[in-house]
Amino acid sequence: MQGVITRVRDVFPQSVTIIPTYRCNAECTECCFESNPRIRHRLGLSEIIKAINDARSKFPSLQLIVFSGGEVFLLKDDLYTAIAHAHALGLRVRCITNAFWGKTFSAAKRTVFRLIEAGITEINISTGSDHQAHVPFESVENACEALVKAGVATLVTVEKDSPTTNCLQRIQSSPRLQPLIENHPRIFTIQCNSWMPFHEGYVARGSAPGLEALVDGCSQIFSNLVVTPYGKLAACCGLTFEHIPELTLGDINASDMGDLFNSALDDFLKIWIHLDGPGAILRSLFGEGINEELKSIRHICQACAVLHLHPKVRSELALQYREFVPDVLARFALKIEILRKKRLQRGRVLNGKA
Repeated sequence: MQGVITRVRDVFPQSVTIIPTYRCNAECTECCFESNPRIRHRLGLSEIIKAINDARSKFPSLQLIVFSGGEVFLLKDDLYTAIAHAHALGLRVRCITNAFWGKTFSAAKRTVFRLIEAGITEINISTGSDHQAHVPFESVENACEALVKAGVATLVTVEKDSPTTNCLQRIQSSPRLQPLIENHPRIFTIQCNSWMPFHEGYVARGSAPGLEALVDGCSQIFSNLVVTPYGKLAACCGLTFEHIPELTLGDINASDMGDLFNSALDDFLKIWIHLDGPGAILRSLFGEGINEELKSIRHICQACAVLHLHPKVRSELALQYREFVPDVLARFALKIEILRKKRLQRGRVLNGKA
């Protein structure tokens, strides 16, 4: 088993997401973490630095640190210090934000200057109708313009619109953002995010793709780990991970981060989810007919919650999983070997030995 773990850790994880706090200046209706301004708990700077150091030392495959939340810019100076620390260790750094700090263009420029000074690689901005109830669209425009003009890679993720909103169209047609789209396609991107409800009484945002549309494996499990505001290590940064106990691997203050990651490799279901995804697993257990039963599924994370939490599904998993073990483990081993060879080849090219 030790040899298998070593091979996996040659290629995974590639990123670690640190969520220092679930506190946010916004209170979006369908926030997966139920973030709001009243939350006060957060990781201290020393805890954030320790998490970065542990991840860097335990995972030779690590390339990227992501700061997410909550709203990470509420950390103020601690955020810039943490970015600089990760950058000094040779890691790329991404921050996910609602861009509230772009109240004016001059304010946005000051923030961007500090980000560049600290060593930022990329900024992801979340916006849409829920976000814009708390953070004006102008703040997003100011932040995007300041970031892109300074050469910072910027991705704007827009919530899927409801029948009564047109946030995506507004962003795409913004007189300030259109020049960025046209002139800086390599570093400025806009995408519409998948959407899923977390509460009763929601207004549907487009038709649900249904379970049959979920055909891919989960790109998060093993590839990305999450450090939560409570010092827990989670196996992925999916939207429902805080609702699924099995996705929490343990306490990073009580256990070695590397050992916690190793424990995930003992969970066959995680390997299966990584390879085939929860949609394919549910169809394997119950047949294609389950597509109709779960036609309201809107997101891979929603299917993952069904897979872990539904009593009937858990029962069928316990009864049937053994028949899938040989095939799944063989394919997982093959995938790891292919990724290891690709990584080795990239290393040779970078070192001029190809």
